[in-house]
This record gives sequence, structure tokens and C-alpha cells, in this order.
Amino acid sequence: MATTKTTQKAPDARTKIKPVFQKRDTHYVDATNLIVGRMASIAAQKLLRGENVTIIHTEKAVFTGNPIVLAKLWQTRLDLRPRGNPEKGPRFSRMPDRIVREIIEGMVPYKSQRGIEAMRRLKTFIGKPVQAGAIKALAEWKHAQNHKTKGVITVLDLSRALGYNGEMKE
Repeated sequence: MATTKTTQKAPDARTKIKPVFQKRDTHYVDATNLIVGRMASIAAQKLLRGENVTIIHTEKAVFTGNPIVLAKLWQTRLDLRPRGNPEKGPRFSRMPDRIVREIIEGMVPYKSQRGIEAMRRLKTFIGKPVQAGAIKALAEWKHAQNHKTKGVITVLDLSRALGYNGEMKE
């Protein structure tokens, strides 16, 4: 009996295995009266797990603390701009949705491929976009709810203190 040898071709370096994409749920979050840091940490965890997160009404999220001190701290951050090469940064935005996006970006490993893909799954909006649909209040986001009446500043007020004067959507 003669045995025949079957040869298999080795995978070519040019052929890539295409990943199988799964349809993921999108978490719509209404940021009204949510503390920015707590909301951002929950959003970062969901993004790193592979879930999509869409945050609406980012201008209504709040920072806790002395509003005057917070505005001065963020203004100091903006004043760093002239130092160094202006083409390479640092670049800081005054828009409310970009402020929230930058905070979340600081909580993910944004220089690695995993972090880049996570940030692609994040969408932030000023106001409510048409495609948002109904928003469910999930238990995870209730931990980020603000209960203070004094010592808070909204992201919109902060961005206006930094020089933002854009139009608001309802």
C-alpha cells in the first residue's frame, strides 16, 4: 500500500482573516445632571468591553466643586497652548461634547489598538440627535447622579467661561 502525502498550503502573509462583527447594543445615556467623572468611568468600562455608548445632552452634565476654581483650572489648561510646537499640541477644546469626550479618552488606553477601537464606539452630542430614540435609565448610570445643589457647574457653563459661544440645540 502506497501512502499519499497530502500537502496543505501555508497561509499567505497577504491574506488576512476577517473578524466576525457582532451587532452590539448601543447604550444611549442622557447626561443631564450626571457627574462627569463618574459617568465617564462607567462609559469607559462599557467601551472597553466592546459596547457602543452614545451620550446626549453632554452640556447638561455637571462638575462638582467650586465653580470659580474649576474654571481657573481649565483656563490654565488652555493657556498651555502657546508652549511648544503648535502643530503637535497640546490641543484642548472648548466645546461641551469634546470636553466630555476628552475626559473619557483619558480613561481608556487611547494609544493602543484596543483604545482606538473603543473610542470609535463612543459618540457624544450637544442636545439630542434625531436617531437617539427612547432612552432607558439603567441602574449603572444612577450611581453618577448628582444630588448636590451647591458647588456644581455644568459643562456648558464651564465651556462658556472658557470662551465657547456656540448655539444650543433643544
